[in-house]
Amino acid sequence: TGVASVSAGHYHTMIVKTDGKLWATGDNSYGQLGTGNTTSVLTPVQVMTGVSLVSAGGTHTMLVKSDDVTLRAAGYNDYGQLGNGSTTGSPEPVRITSMDPY
Repeated sequence: TGVASVSAGHYHTMIVKTDGKLWATGDNSYGQLGTGNTTSVLTPVQVMTGVSLVSAGGTHTMLVKSDDVTLRAAGYNDYGQLGNGSTTGSPEPVRITSMDPY
């Protein structure tokens, strides 16, 4: 209950509840769940609070924090899909700061 939105990746699912809590379940081989590790889970686990939007990619996840409206990303990054200027993956959501609004 209380689900605001859901996004499904290749083998993982991200869930935003109406209270802003982000939950995740499924494959976490590349840290795409954003839990800080690469342990896959079979039932949803809470990842963080204060999330307004989430989008699950194949092996990475993008999210928007509602408190400061920042973009964050976690997971596989060999092709720069996290958008943080590197090709190093992250098992926890990293803030994306390189976007120029103009």
